[in-house]
Amino acid sequence: MKRLLKYAKPYAWFFVLAIFVVLVSAVVDLLPPQLIRTIIDGYLNNEALSESERLSGISRLGFAVVGVFAAQFLFGYLSTFITSYLGNRIVHDVRTELFRKVLRLPMSFFDRNPSGRITTRIVNDTQNIQEFFTSVITAMVKDVFLLAGTIYFLVRLSPRLFATSSFIFPIIAVAMILFRYFDLKVYREVRTNLAKVNAYLAEHISGMSVIKLFLAEDYKRKEFDSVNSELYRSQLKQLYVFGIFRPFISFVRHMATSAIIYFGARMILQQSIRFGELYAFISYIDTFMRPLEDISEKYDIIQNTTASCEKIFSLMDEQPEPSGKKNSDLRIEKGKLEFEDVWFSYDSERWILKGINVVFNPGELTAIVGETGAGKTSLMNLINGLYVPQKGRILIDGKDMFEYDLTRIRKQIAAVPQDVILFTGTILDNVRLFDESYSEEQVVEALKKVHAYDIVSHLTDGIHTKIVERGYTLSAGERQLIALARAVLFDAKILILDEATSNIDVETETRIEAAIRELSKEKTMIMIAHRLSTVKNADRILVVHNGKIVEEGKHAQLLARQGVYYQLYQIQFAS
Repeated sequence: MKRLLKYAKPYAWFFVLAIFVVLVSAVVDLLPPQLIRTIIDGYLNNEALSESERLSGISRLGFAVVGVFAAQFLFGYLSTFITSYLGNRIVHDVRTELFRKVLRLPMSFFDRNPSGRITTRIVNDTQNIQEFFTSVITAMVKDVFLLAGTIYFLVRLSPRLFATSSFIFPIIAVAMILFRYFDLKVYREVRTNLAKVNAYLAEHISGMSVIKLFLAEDYKRKEFDSVNSELYRSQLKQLYVFGIFRPFISFVRHMATSAIIYFGARMILQQSIRFGELYAFISYIDTFMRPLEDISEKYDIIQNTTASCEKIFSLMDEQPEPSGKKNSDLRIEKGKLEFEDVWFSYDSERWILKGINVVFNPGELTAIVGETGAGKTSLMNLINGLYVPQKGRILIDGKDMFEYDLTRIRKQIAAVPQDVILFTGTILDNVRLFDESYSEEQVVEALKKVHAYDIVSHLTDGIHTKIVERGYTLSAGERQLIALARAVLFDAKILILDEATSNIDVETETRIEAAIRELSKEKTMIMIAHRLSTVKNADRILVVHNGKIVEEGKHAQLLARQGVYYQLYQIQFAS
């Protein structure tokens, strides 16, 4: 909570104003019992005054009571407005910082954490923080002040009656300690299960086509029911804890009120207390209990916020991805790429790449082939710095990759995956990635260079055609051509294609192959392929097997050796 409150520092003056408003509101809330006590004892039951004097005094104080209620409304509105503004501003700042943190996390983090869980942190958990700042901090100040003020008036009205009713305080203290323990426990469970539900939904909504194709609706429905039931059961536990505490506080209040009425009536008969004082005392007991019930609710929110903060700050404390030498002025000039004895593992247990030594030269098209799981895609992930090798180093233009500022040079290392993801916007936006420093004319030239402009121009709105989520309204080949155009626009020196010509039609494949041939004359071009028919014309073919480069050469040379490449070729083209 101390760490969370740091986000309130820029808005300290608003907090001071909010606390001043709630303190004035608390003073106003303490006035009605005193005014009504005066009405009863000072005028209504005061036989020393004439009837007109009584009515006159009751009228004046009646208007004063109405004024107090109006002041309660006014200060309640001001308090709600100020705290809501504060809550929204602070949560805006937390969400912004949290998303910036997510953008800086390494890909290994996203391998371990489903998108639904990350979404829960940024949306749901920060919403709990907003509720904390909106309805807890200033309200708790008011409640504590109300409790102190109420005790002051209770003692002042009748020390004897206060001592009689003081048995409720240790009972309430024990109840709050127990509530605190169980409430935090169940809230952690609720947040964990909510993240599971969000992760499940994110994964399965994106994979809905597979579920439908394989008629897995019934199985997935049962599976979701199981995950959802875990959340339901944890919420029931939370309900049990909160459902017991608040009625218990109400029960204690009624016990105290009954005891006060009994002892107060006896004191009235003994003429040691007046009726107005007894009324005021009972009203203050009610006023005393209301902050306690309110504090229990607010404590419920605090536990919720605590559980959310644990998860938010655990995300913020994740180690950011290595970004090289910050603010380095180095730029990729040629695009020569070298692997020197590179070893890599995703889990630090099983080596995916073992002692890779290879050079990729500008103006050369190098193809990487191998069986599934051999390590082809892992090579691509290391080239663009998404992952860091455990051993060895990667050089770009003779300099270690981490001598560069990776956040600046990544545009010069473009990757075209098999499944290109586009963002909501237009084709223009997706080619230039919303960077308006690139003009429409430059985007058109990039599309023409990869033989994609004639396809785009035939769409309804050309380059201004709207893209829906992930670009699924375009074919896989069209999305890959857009990704290629993006690489051309950003003047990428190193271009990596991961199965870029698989699962697309022949016409689009021809366009992509033509674009690759032209681009490979001036860039370092690396093609990762499973279909050997797409690499026959490559300047050089690297064969990866069990994490090692076992063969290197042109298509005909590798076939003549009758090694791993020959075996892959036989498997794919055996009649």
